[in-house]
Amino acid sequence: MISELYSLKNNFNPNPSADRNYAIRVAAEYGHTEIVKLLLTNPIVDPSANNNDAIRNACMNGHTEVVKILLADSRVDPSADDNDAIQNASTNGHAEVVKILLADFRVDPSAEDNSAIRFACDFGNAEVVKILLTDSRVDPSVNANYAIRVASRNGHANVVKILLEDSRVDPSANDNDALKLASENGHAEVVKILLD
Repeated sequence: MISELYSLKNNFNPNPSADRNYAIRVAAEYGHTEIVKLLLTNPIVDPSANNNDAIRNACMNGHTEVVKILLADSRVDPSADDNDAIQNASTNGHAEVVKILLADFRVDPSAEDNSAIRFACDFGNAEVVKILLTDSRVDPSVNANYAIRVASRNGHANVVKILLEDSRVDPSANDNDALKLASENGHAEVVKILLD
C-alpha cells in the first residue's frame, strides 16, 4: 500500500497554469500577495492570462501590493480590456491603486469615454475623483456633464463640490439636469451646493 501511494506521489505533477492560470488569477483577486509572488517564480504561470484578469481583479478589490507586484512583470498589461483595471479601482474607491495605475504610462484614465471618473462620481468616491482630476487626460464634462449629474442624482455632495472646482464642469448642462435630479431625489445638501 505504501509503495502504491509513493508511486502515485511521484506521478503527481500539479500544474500552476491549469484552467487559464486560475491559481494566479484567484490569488490576485483575494490579495494573497505571497502566493502571487510564489506563482510568478514558475515560468509556466502567465499573469496576463484571461485578458489580464489577475491585475483587473486585484484593482477591483484594492490589493495594492498585488497590483505593484503584477505591474513589475512585463507580461502584465494594466490597460487590457479598455483600461478595465483603473475603472474597477475607481468604481470601488481604491485611491491608492488609482495612483499606482496613473503612474504607469500604459494606463489611460480617459478610456471608455472617461468611465473611470464617471464611475467614481456615480459611487461617491471623492478621493478617487480628486486624484483623477489631476490627470490632464480626464475630462469630467463628457457626456453632457454626466459626472456632476450622476453625483447630484445620488446625493454625493463632496463629489459635487470637487467637480464644481473644475472649470470644465457645467452644473447647468442638459437643461439643469444636476439640480433637477438632486431635487427629485431629495438631496437638499446637493441642491444647496448647486444653488450657491
